[in-house]
Amino acid sequence: MRRRLYYLADNIEMVDRVANLLHRQGIEGWNFHVLSKDDVGLYKHHLHSATPLHSQDILRAGERGALIGLLAGLVISLIVIGVFGFFQNQFIIAALVITLLVTMHGAWAGGMAGLMNENYKIKRFHGDIEAGRFLLMIDVTNNSREKVKRALDSLPIVPQGDDSIVVLPFGFGRG
Repeated sequence: MRRRLYYLADNIEMVDRVANLLHRQGIEGWNFHVLSKDDVGLYKHHLHSATPLHSQDILRAGERGALIGLLAGLVISLIVIGVFGFFQNQFIIAALVITLLVTMHGAWAGGMAGLMNENYKIKRFHGDIEAGRFLLMIDVTNNSREKVKRALDSLPIVPQGDDSIVVLPFGFGRG
């Protein structure tokens, strides 16, 4: 199981030091992302900035949309086939196609709605990021978690806990 460690740093030089330490610990660059208002600084320092999947609620809203779409698709197929009598010769195929189409539409609509919302797992850091601090998100395995935490204890960054990297459709996050 993978976990995501959260740390706050005050300046980009400290983020650079953390990145160098993590590379020495065997943490690859794609397992370390930084969320900041200073995207240009992250680019100049060759740091991986957070992706929209990290910063927006795309996955959770998409999962919610898919679940709602699945339920709506089942209801719509029952109405179209059962009440109106369409496709009664191909009941199973028609029900699957209708349900699949409505589910996919729900996932797409949910994902689009998620683009407008901050990720529920990082919402608690909004004020810090707006104040110019850097949120470090480090994905580690359970085996390397304590080793990485001990290594980072030597740096003046503020630990903010850890969380699962799994996104839950109806999860509420922390904070």
